Amino acid sequence: MWNRPDVDFVQSQDVPWQQVPDGAFGAAQGGRKKVLSRDAGTGAETALHRLTGRHQGVLSAGVDLYVVAGEGRLDGEPLRTGDYVYAPAGSALDLVASVRGLTVYAGFWGAPGFAGGAGSGEPPLLITPELEPWIPAGWSGETKLEAGAMSKTLRSDGEVFIYLAAMLPGWKSPMAEAHPVYEESFKIYGDVLMGPLGVIREGGYFFRSPGVFHGPLYSRGGTMSFIRSDAAPTTEYRVPQPGETWDELSERAYVR
Repeated sequence: MWNRPDVDFVQSQDVPWQQVPDGAFGAAQGGRKKVLSRDAGTGAETALHRLTGRHQGVLSAGVDLYVVAGEGRLDGEPLRTGDYVYAPAGSALDLVASVRGLTVYAGFWGAPGFAGGAGSGEPPLLITPELEPWIPAGWSGETKLEAGAMSKTLRSDGEVFIYLAAMLPGWKSPMAEAHPVYEESFKIYGDVLMGPLGVIREGGYFFRSPGVFHGPLYSRGGTMSFIRSDAAPTTEYRVPQPGETWDELSERAYVR
C-alpha cells in the first residue's frame, strides 16, 4: 500500500482520463479514471473515478472513497458530495450514479478488482463528515499552531489514520515541517503554499514518505483536504532556508 514513489505534488486536472479495464472497479458503463499514484508491488492505487450508471460487484481489496462531485446511491442509501465510505475487502457494493454522474476519490488497499458475487466481507461504512464536529488540529505536539487549523477524524485503527484537515483564510505555519508517517492528501478546495514547491490548489494531490520536509505553509483563501496516513501524524519543525519564509514565497507564488 505505502510502497510507492513520492508525488509532491500534481494537479489532478493535468492527469489524463483513461478507460478502466474490465474486472476493475468502475469499469461498467464506460467508466474512466485518473491514476494519481500506485504501489507497483501490491497493485494498490489511488485514483479519481468518474462513474455513470450502475456498478455492482465484490471488492478484492478494501477501499476508501470520498465523493468529490455528483451524487448517487450506495446499497440503496443516498450518497452525496462530501460523503466518505470505507468498504473492506470482500464487500459487495451496489453503487448507482445519478444522471448527473458521480466522481469519487478512491484509495485502494490492493489491486482494485471488482467481480460478481454475493460478497463475504463487512458492509461498507458510510459517514457524512458534515455532521461530524471540527476539533483543533493535534498534529503539532507541544508546538502551538496559529488558530484556524482544524481536523475531523473519519477512520482510525492500527493501520490507518484518515481525516479531513482545514485551515481558515490567511492561516500560516511559518516553519518547515516533516512527519514520521506516510501522508497522502487530496485537495478538496482552496489553496495551500507548500513552501518552495508552490501553491497546491483544488484537485491537487501528493504522496509523501516519512520524514520529508515541506513548507512553510500558508493558505490565502482557506482550504480543506482529505488525508490518509499510516498513523496519527506528529511533526518535527525546523527553520526555513534563507529566502524561503512564507511571506517571501507567497509574494511570488500567488502571482497568476
